[in-house]
Amino acid sequence: MSILALLVGLAPGCRSGPGSTGTRMERDGLGRRVAVPRRPERVVSLAPSVTASLLALGAVDRVVGVSDFCELPPGTTPVARVGGMLNPSLETIRGLRPDLLIGTTSGNDPSLARQAGALGLPLYTIDTPDVERVLGALHDLARLLGDEKRGDIVVGGLRSRLEAVRSRVAGRRPPRLLFIVWGDPLVVPGRSAFLTDALTRAGGDSVTADAPAAWPAFDVESAITRAPEVILTTPENRGLLDRLRRDAAWGKVPALLAGRLVVVSEAIEQPGPEVVSGIEEVARALHPGAFGAPGQERR
Repeated sequence: MSILALLVGLAPGCRSGPGSTGTRMERDGLGRRVAVPRRPERVVSLAPSVTASLLALGAVDRVVGVSDFCELPPGTTPVARVGGMLNPSLETIRGLRPDLLIGTTSGNDPSLARQAGALGLPLYTIDTPDVERVLGALHDLARLLGDEKRGDIVVGGLRSRLEAVRSRVAGRRPPRLLFIVWGDPLVVPGRSAFLTDALTRAGGDSVTADAPAAWPAFDVESAITRAPEVILTTPENRGLLDRLRRDAAWGKVPALLAGRLVVVSEAIEQPGPEVVSGIEEVARALHPGAFGAPGQERR
């Protein structure tokens, strides 16, 4: 998990990429006015959610560099790896002659603003604090790429899938759930976390949604006292669930008594288009009966 902030820095009049035919001013996710090419042709993605968004928009042929954590589908033409989200190599990036860099408030470091600006590298930041802003960011990227029609199609499809989930879980009691992001210490999504919104859309009631911090290290005793009916986590924490089953302190927690300890994919944690698949997956786990499967849910 990486929850930090990215701020964009841009030298005036930068037209570094061969695909640029002038620039236009766009307001990014942080409310900044940023000069971007009229039609970006050489894009560097600094976060996995950005790469996923570009792939969804059919713009993979414009991507010349990605972060080390970005995934590209099999068969994709190899592109340069530019380093981590927190410490990308700006020299490597500059050597790619990009006309647009795209980062996120949730994955990249604020110091990139000053460093990139000093090198004249154009950075545009997207901000996705909730699922609605994921859809908005997709529209924004489509506009930047000059393909708003594709953006309308992609976002429309995602909205239809979200509405289908909403319709299926409507009227069903949201089970109390504990989503474990990390096990030691116990890190969970709080009030302002993107993940909390996604879990709510999946028909769940996160027992840590009132935590003031976005990603607090939560007290184990408090988690037990809140009596979650379902415990969710991702594959990297699978061993943690085995430890909970052996821990007497967790023995009377409703989720343990009902055997509702569920491993889900990391899609639900991703502030990009793949979150919709994650919401669908979690909704099926929380409300199997709503999707035509037997389960232990209660209305």
